[in-house]
Amino acid sequence: MTEASKRAKLGVVIVAAGRSSRMEGVDKQVTLLGGEAVISHSMREFEQFEDVGSIVLVMSADNLDAGKAAVEAAGFSKVVGVVAGGERRQDSVKIGLDLLASQVEGSPEFVAVHDGARPFIDAEMIGRGLVTAQKIGAGIAAVPVKDTIKTAPHRVVTATPDRSGMWAVQTPQIFRYDVLKTAHEMTSEDVTDDASMVESVGGMVAIFTGSNDNIKITTPEDLELASLIFDRRKQGDLKSGAGSVATEGSRFGIGFDGHGLVDGGPLRLGGVDIEFDKRLDGHSDGDVLFHAVASSILGAAGLGDLGGRFPSSDERYAGFDSAQFIAESARLAHEAGWLVSHVDATIIAQRPRLASEAPKMASRLGMINGLEHSSINVKVTSTDHVGAIGAGEGIAAQAVATLTPVTK
Repeated sequence: MTEASKRAKLGVVIVAAGRSSRMEGVDKQVTLLGGEAVISHSMREFEQFEDVGSIVLVMSADNLDAGKAAVEAAGFSKVVGVVAGGERRQDSVKIGLDLLASQVEGSPEFVAVHDGARPFIDAEMIGRGLVTAQKIGAGIAAVPVKDTIKTAPHRVVTATPDRSGMWAVQTPQIFRYDVLKTAHEMTSEDVTDDASMVESVGGMVAIFTGSNDNIKITTPEDLELASLIFDRRKQGDLKSGAGSVATEGSRFGIGFDGHGLVDGGPLRLGGVDIEFDKRLDGHSDGDVLFHAVASSILGAAGLGDLGGRFPSSDERYAGFDSAQFIAESARLAHEAGWLVSHVDATIIAQRPRLASEAPKMASRLGMINGLEHSSINVKVTSTDHVGAIGAGEGIAAQAVATLTPVTK
């Protein structure tokens, strides 16, 4: 976990100032979905996300009272303002950015911009976006385009672009605050989203995995679909998987972790206590093999990384049994529609000699919830005395997880 991610505080601008012109008289922002306003669903996800410090809800002038009523009814404590938007979407976002910066603690390090009419985000998606923004400066939720795309001015086809590199963009879009603020200050022309604004001034934008459930309610038909998605999620149907794209075929994820060795044994590795005069230094139990396995599962399922999900800044994980990281990662993958079918792991250590311990570690892995039906392979290698590991200063591990879709 980097120092930047430990410091990260996320501000949120939820944009709900549209006119609902295609909703045939129904206001999509405040219409009920599952008994509460559409905007309340996404607000709740941000409210419950630990790194979120403040939320601004930007409504149309006509809907201010309805927005305030939704916040009050749900008891959202992180909402610092419900304000009227501007003429254009980017004007509404700018109003939200300015209000976030006016708080006592000042502007947040990161800001998420989200459409109020997208009620089906989840914590995993927000986490993926924050990690991406920490690494790149700007991250946008998106899913691969599945349909053939045609360029057709005046409805006459002129080209069929290759869809293999195309993505359908969603929100949330998460940025370093200063990156988005600067883009707004430098851009006056109309843009369709905040990422376009950052791109136009030379900023780099990366994609993180969105969800096919993460629809934007624009028409009455969308509202009907949203009701179906809400009912399916409420019933716990795993076929689509909250926070993931469609589950077709197998997925593979790679995890890696390494820690230094410090005085005082025993050595905890692969869930096994090994007699040795040193142990792995780490916030939890330092078990690099288990950390690598958990990371590979999260990666294969598109659920972010280990540090984002189990931060070392959280005192709950001090001395934590890393088997629980694996069990929780497997559970989250299962919720997203995936089963762990195989794990292949390699320990990289010069000392102590661990070959005789590998079968015990494989057996211990196979007993962890979520891996009990998986095939497990654990190998051991060294660096032939090259580098810090070769000098006996640390141990590392790499794992590859294979995930297959949940079937009913």
